[in-house]
Amino acid sequence: MFLDRQSHNYRMMLVRTAGAHSLMNLTTNYDSIYTSGLGADPVTLGSMSSAGSFVNMLISLPSGWVSDVYNLKHVMGVGMAVQILTIALYAFAGDWWWILLAMMISPLTDALMFRSQMVMISDGLRDEDRASGMGLRLVLAQAIGLAVPIPAALLVQRFGGLTVKGLRPLYFLRLAGMMTLYLYTYLRLNDVPPRPRSESASFLRDLRDVMRGGRGLKAWIGVGCLGSVVWGMIDPFAFLYAAEVKGADAVTLGALVTVSTVTSILFSVPLNRIADRRGRKAAIFLIRPALYLWMLLVVLAPGPSWLIVAWVFRGISDSSHAFETLGLELVPAGHRGRWLGITSTFGSVFRIPAPIIGGLLYKGGSPGLIFLVPLAIDLGLRIPLIAFKVPETLKRGVAANA
Repeated sequence: MFLDRQSHNYRMMLVRTAGAHSLMNLTTNYDSIYTSGLGADPVTLGSMSSAGSFVNMLISLPSGWVSDVYNLKHVMGVGMAVQILTIALYAFAGDWWWILLAMMISPLTDALMFRSQMVMISDGLRDEDRASGMGLRLVLAQAIGLAVPIPAALLVQRFGGLTVKGLRPLYFLRLAGMMTLYLYTYLRLNDVPPRPRSESASFLRDLRDVMRGGRGLKAWIGVGCLGSVVWGMIDPFAFLYAAEVKGADAVTLGALVTVSTVTSILFSVPLNRIADRRGRKAAIFLIRPALYLWMLLVVLAPGPSWLIVAWVFRGISDSSHAFETLGLELVPAGHRGRWLGITSTFGSVFRIPAPIIGGLLYKGGSPGLIFLVPLAIDLGLRIPLIAFKVPETLKRGVAANA
């Protein structure tokens, strides 16, 4: 069976991701609404996200290097502790300044825990299993997490609706769950020592070696930078837009996550098999129209019920992991931590202004532009870069035998 031939740490990452994703589903719809209730306006929301990106820019390169030269279990443990602290700041927040602090330390979780996890998973899967293995991890997490959004929405309504009072109990539930989950996961992980390195290796030399170690790396950095603009404009405001502009209530917001998750699960296996058989780029191009339909339908939706249709297409666009797989495979296995640090650093530079621009567009009378401008950037710039400048990483022999 597929799981039987994978490593113990890969199976532990399934546990970590499934538990954390389910707990995240308690609050993910409500972060921007909760922060707004604590006193932040749209421009402040964007500025807070920019502050987190600035911190990410500062720490990405050194943390990527750390992921390649230190025991990954220990690196992941530090990242887990930081994420627990971040959730605690949300739970006890007295005003939006607490959330700002949480957003400024949150990049340490991305840099240490998520990056270590990606390296563990990528290195532990064969080429012909990689996209499917990465997809399976999230399919299991999404399937288990399906039970969360609607009950969470009902709890919100019971405790006071889309207000700070109504939302705060969800953050306390998430905090208790994450503390239990991460303690269990860390104690069960096997050590992952660093790969052998030359005695003359150094931080700067390591980074130079990464950039010399593959084709299309500069083009991929460009793809990542443009992606930071796209998602930096959308992410802080998508659910706020659904609630304030389209009139979605807590139950509707919960339904958006549910339908997106169900759709993603249904499409994940066939689309990830396409990525492992036909190529990473083929899968990326196949699902991109669904992303654009999501953006257009959110803007054109005449009422909150239409948002549910829109989020079906969002689920399709999230169902393939060809994009992440392609990016990781551009460099040799021993370079992946540093490579993720490099791409994150450049991406963070562009993600700093993007949420502020998104906040200004949202507040400026045409909030739909936070979806339409990113659509134009992705379709007009990112996809051509991938098509013409980034090489396919799936080997023909592997694809034929997959």
